[in-house]
Amino acid sequence: MKSYQEAVFGSFKGQEVRTYTFENDLGYRLTVMNYGATVVQYITPDRERRWANIVVGFDRFEDYIGNSPKYGASIGPVAGRIAGAAFELNGRAYQLEANNGPNCNHSGSSGWDSSLFELEEVSDDGLTLYTERAHGCGGFPGNLKVWVSYTLTEKGELEISYQVQTDRDTLVNPTNHSYFNLSGDFQQPIDRHILQLHTSGVYPIAPDGIPAKKADREPGFVKRLQEGVSLQDIFADQDEQIHIVSGLDHPFELDSSRTTAGSLYDTDSGRWLTFKTQAPCLVLYTANVVDEKVILKGRPMVQHNGLAIESQALPDAIHSDRQADVILRAGQIFTSTTVYFAGVKD
Repeated sequence: MKSYQEAVFGSFKGQEVRTYTFENDLGYRLTVMNYGATVVQYITPDRERRWANIVVGFDRFEDYIGNSPKYGASIGPVAGRIAGAAFELNGRAYQLEANNGPNCNHSGSSGWDSSLFELEEVSDDGLTLYTERAHGCGGFPGNLKVWVSYTLTEKGELEISYQVQTDRDTLVNPTNHSYFNLSGDFQQPIDRHILQLHTSGVYPIAPDGIPAKKADREPGFVKRLQEGVSLQDIFADQDEQIHIVSGLDHPFELDSSRTTAGSLYDTDSGRWLTFKTQAPCLVLYTANVVDEKVILKGRPMVQHNGLAIESQALPDAIHSDRQADVILRAGQIFTSTTVYFAGVKD
């Protein structure tokens, strides 16, 4: 590994925002900033050994403030939607911020994607960032201690690990919200990317995005995803679930017997991204909503310009028989690790 590089990227509430860049001997590079514990760049080779960043993001720090797509951000304490922006735990009702219609999405405006993390540890192959959340922040119980670690391996893998502690029973279900576009050109849609999943079914979503609590194994698009299918074909699928959101914004149940969760392949560049996780579920989001205020390389974002591969427990699990997946008891420690690797396939 080469020596890591540290730089000032901007300023937030009077404090410096810093980036940390790691590079291995093969040329892979990873850049992370302490605002939102955010992945800024993951630079990988194509089949012609041309290097490009494959994680959608901005050139300026200012654009990350109010980052509506949440490019690269660490999401927590609870990723995804919570129905009615409310839940009960140990017989007590908790009210959250309703920021997505009547629901709470990604923990509301006080989620840690907008927090300035402290640097706890850094070495040539990665870092650990730390933050705390006070009891009642965003409506959630418990004083939290949160560690998010990023590692770039000698092979070029991007490893993301979480550790969370609480002094009261609470909800914890973090994820990373990096959007992958293996072309390296974020004005290009990901239509020609081939997505393959080791999934046992999709959790159908309601029009407001709240998922069902039982996976459906029967839809044709699920079976095609199991085999590998172009995202262009997914977008053209006539299934109502695809039409609801003009693409994917769905949780998929993972096949726990498989060592990898799936892969994404760009036929043009040859980049082949594999991903594996300890989480029971993947939420796949194909950047269906276009925010005209989001400017990338001087131009407004285009629809389907990246795929967010969000490893986590089932969103809204607290309102299901899967609630144990998202309840962290006082004194317990939550841990989870996800690994992405962008290799090349001819």
